[in-house]
Amino acid sequence: MNGPTEDDSPTGYGSPPKQHRWKKGQNGNPRRQRVKPPESTVAMIDRLLAAPVHITINREAKKVTALAPVVFQLLQKEMSGNQQAARTLLKYREFASRNSRKKLEVTFVDNPYTDALSSKLSVG
Repeated sequence: MNGPTEDDSPTGYGSPPKQHRWKKGQNGNPRRQRVKPPESTVAMIDRLLAAPVHITINREAKKVTALAPVVFQLLQKEMSGNQQAARTLLKYREFASRNSRKKLEVTFVDNPYTDALSSKLSVG
């Protein structure tokens, strides 16, 4: 089978028989399924903390993100005087304030156009 066949094309490693080769225009990955890159640690933590979980607080069942019970526990421990929980919660607050998305801030400048616009909006 490793020698030349009736059409004189060699077969073997890297050279399959003629009837098993890809046809012209055929792709080796017909469904175009690509291998997903591995998920980063930060993306995995974000995904897990954003996942919904069911919790019970004061006999009420709620569906919240996984981060909410963690913060709730830290708040309870902080209020009971646990210094480590207070430090951890402070770090979470600092991290959240640094990494929160900035909200759009609109500043109106006094000019004839904005004066006319505000007078049209206030009438009504």
